[in-house]
Amino acid sequence: MSLVSLTKVRNADTGVASSLLNVGQQVGGAIGLAVLGTVAWSAVATSLRSHTAAAAAAAKAAGHPLTATVQTQIQHHALATGFSHGFLVSAAIGLLALIIALAAIRVTREDLSGVDPLAALAD
Repeated sequence: MSLVSLTKVRNADTGVASSLLNVGQQVGGAIGLAVLGTVAWSAVATSLRSHTAAAAAAAKAAGHPLTATVQTQIQHHALATGFSHGFLVSAAIGLLALIIALAAIRVTREDLSGVDPLAALAD
């Protein structure tokens, strides 16, 4: 990815371009993780609230208290629901990134044919 992103950059600007690439990766990773965590834990909280309220109402109607086993099952279901929502959003983000990369990257094989990726290490 570094090679493709720095292909058409002048030699004098490669340091700035490389640092922008690294900053973009770090900021994108932090924001992406925050978004996925928010989606997952919001889904967990919503599922916990709705299922606990439904189970409590059913237990009250039946005349017995909500058992620890039912509460554990509700928690496990809520975690599975939240994480599945997080994975779905992650897959959607990955698909969007693929579409953007295919549409935006305009580097051909000819552009990369004369580039030596180890040339920067020799300097």
